[in-house]
Amino acid sequence: MPLYLGIDAGGTKTDCAVSNGAELLGQATGASCKLARVGKDRGRENLQTVIRQACEAAGVNAQGMQHVCIGMAGASLAEAVHWAQQTIRELMPEATIYVAGDHVIAHRAAFGTSPGVLVISGTGSIAFGRNQGGETARAGGWGPNVSDEGSAFWVGREAVAEALHAFDFGKSNGLLATIADFWKVAPEEVIRLANASEPRFPELAGPVINAAEQGDAGARVIAERAGNALAGLASAVIKRLWPTGGVVPVALAGGVLQGSPLVRQSFKDSMKVEQPQAAVSFAYVRPVLGALEIAAQRGVRR
Repeated sequence: MPLYLGIDAGGTKTDCAVSNGAELLGQATGASCKLARVGKDRGRENLQTVIRQACEAAGVNAQGMQHVCIGMAGASLAEAVHWAQQTIRELMPEATIYVAGDHVIAHRAAFGTSPGVLVISGTGSIAFGRNQGGETARAGGWGPNVSDEGSAFWVGREAVAEALHAFDFGKSNGLLATIADFWKVAPEEVIRLANASEPRFPELAGPVINAAEQGDAGARVIAERAGNALAGLASAVIKRLWPTGGVVPVALAGGVLQGSPLVRQSFKDSMKVEQPQAAVSFAYVRPVLGALEIAAQRGVRR
C-alpha cells in the first residue's frame, strides 16, 4: 500500500503526518522551518527532524515514502520550492514531492474539492477561495510590511503602536505592561525591541488576544479590528468569485482566528454586514490533512 506524507510548514510550527490513504499512521509537530524566519540551515534541520519523528510514530521508513505534499508560504518562489524539494529528497530520494501554497492545503482540508472561501490568520493572513466553476481568487497575504492584516504579526505590531501612543498621551496603559511583561523588559525597553531588524511582533498576538478576552479596552479594539480586516479579505474574494451572489461556505484557520472567540465573533459580525449570505463555520481546520489528501491525489494521477 502506498505511503503519503503531508507537511504544513507554518510560521510558528511544522506539522507533519503520514498516511496509507486509508488511515492516519503517525504524526509529529516541531519547530518552524519557514525560511524567512529561521533561514535555510535551521529550516532544513527542523523540517527533517519533524519528518523523521512522524515516520517513527507511523512505524515506517522515510525512504519508503512514495508521495509528499508540503504546504508553505513562498510556494510561488522557485528558490523556496527547490529548497523544500531538496531538503525532503535527502530523506526520501524516490518520492514525488509537490510544493503548494499553505492556503491551498488549508482550503483542501476545509472543503475537500468543494467550493468555498478559507480565511487564514496565523503568522500571516490570506483569504483564498474556489467557486463551483473551479475559478480561484485570493486577497491579502502579501507579506507583513504591506499586508497580512489581522495576522499575528499585525496584532503584535498594532498592539505596540497603540501602547506607545497611549504612553505618549499619558493614558492608562495596560497594553504596554502586557507587552513588557511578555518580553521580560522594562516598559521603556519595548521601543528598542519593536524597532529591531526582526521585530518579534507575532509572538505578542497570544498575550494581546488574551488581554482582549479579559477585557483590556485597547487590546479588545485591536482584536475586533483584526476580525473586521479578515472579513474584508473574505468579502473581496466572494465578490470576485460569486459576483451574482448566493450562499458561500466560509471556513477559518490559523492561530489568531481559531484561538480567539472575540476575533471570530468580530469576523462573523462583519461578514453579516458585508456578505449576509456567507455561511461561516467555526469548525477546526488542520491544514496538514489537506496536504495528505493532495499527496494521495497526485499519487493516483501518476
